[in-house]
Amino acid sequence: MPVILSYSFNAVAPMFAAILLGAFIAKRGQAGDNEIVFLNTLCFRYLLSLHVFNSVLSVDFYSEFNPRLVLTFIIVITALFLASWLVFSLAIKDFARRCIYIVTSYRSNNIIYALPLAANLFGPAGVKAAAMLIPFTIIFFNFFTVITMVCHRQKIEASLSAARLSAAEKNTALHAALKKCAFEIITNPLIIGSSMGILFSVSRFPLPSFLRNGVNSIAQSATPISLILLGTQIKLKSLSQNIRPVLAAMFLRLILVPSVLVPLSVFLGFRGPELSALAVAFAAPPAVTNLIMARNYKVAPELAAQTVYLSTLASMFSIFAMIAILRALRLF
Repeated sequence: MPVILSYSFNAVAPMFAAILLGAFIAKRGQAGDNEIVFLNTLCFRYLLSLHVFNSVLSVDFYSEFNPRLVLTFIIVITALFLASWLVFSLAIKDFARRCIYIVTSYRSNNIIYALPLAANLFGPAGVKAAAMLIPFTIIFFNFFTVITMVCHRQKIEASLSAARLSAAEKNTALHAALKKCAFEIITNPLIIGSSMGILFSVSRFPLPSFLRNGVNSIAQSATPISLILLGTQIKLKSLSQNIRPVLAAMFLRLILVPSVLVPLSVFLGFRGPELSALAVAFAAPPAVTNLIMARNYKVAPELAAQTVYLSTLASMFSIFAMIAILRALRLF
C-alpha cells in the first residue's frame, strides 16, 4: 500500500504544486487582471498549441495509432452528452443551471491534465496515448458546448420575453450557432496544432534539428505555466450562495461520471497508458473554458466559475484516489 500511495502521489503532486503556486501568487496580489489575460492568450494560442503539436508529432500514426481507443472515447462522450441532456432536462427547470450541469458532466480539463499526468505515470508511452485523444477532445467538447450554450441561451431569452421565438427563428439561430461552432473549431489554435502534428507525423517530414529543439523547448513550458495560471484564477468569493449546486456539479464531474466511465473502460479491455488516457479525460475537473463560454453566453457564469475552481481544488484528492485504486488493482 505505501508503494501504491507513493506512486499516486508522485503522479499528481507536480501538477498540483504548480496550481498551489499560482494560488499563492494570486493571494499575494502579484497577478493582476491584465497579466492573467495576457498569460491566458499566450498559453492558449501559442504554448499549448506547440505542446499539442509536439506531442502529436511524437505519435507514429502508422504503427501506434489506436482507432479503438479514439472510437471508444467518441462514442462514450457522445452518449454521455445525450444522456445528461435528457436527464437534466427532466430534473432541472432552471435553464441556466441545467446548462452548466450538462456541460460539466461531459467536458473535462483534459488538455491541461492529460499530457502531464500521462508523462508522470507512463513516460513517452503515456504521452502518445493521451496525445491521440487530444484532437478529438477539442472537436467534440467544443461542438457540444457551443450547442448546449446557444440552445439554453435561447430558452432563457424566450422565457424572459412575452413572445416566444418562432420555429423559423429557432432554426435560424441554431444554424448560425452551428456555423459559428464550425468556424471556432477550424480556427482553434489547439486544433491547428493537432492537425499540423498529424500532418507532419503522417508525412514523415523531418523537422530541422534546430526547429525541433526550439519547438520542444518552448512546448515544455506550456504545462507548468498553464497550471500556475489556473491557480491564479481560483476564486471562491460568494461560494456560500451557490454551495449546494456547486457541490452537486462537483460530485457529478469528479465522482459520478468517473465511477461509471472508468470501470466501463476497464470492462472494454483498456489497460496501462490507454486506460490512463481515457480515465483522465473522464475524471479531470471541468475545463476553464466552461466559465469563459458561460460568461460569453450569459448562462450562470458565477456557478460555472465556482464549479471549475472548487472542482480543481478537490481534484487533487479525487485524481489521487483514482490512480491509487487503479494501481492497487494492477490496471496501471
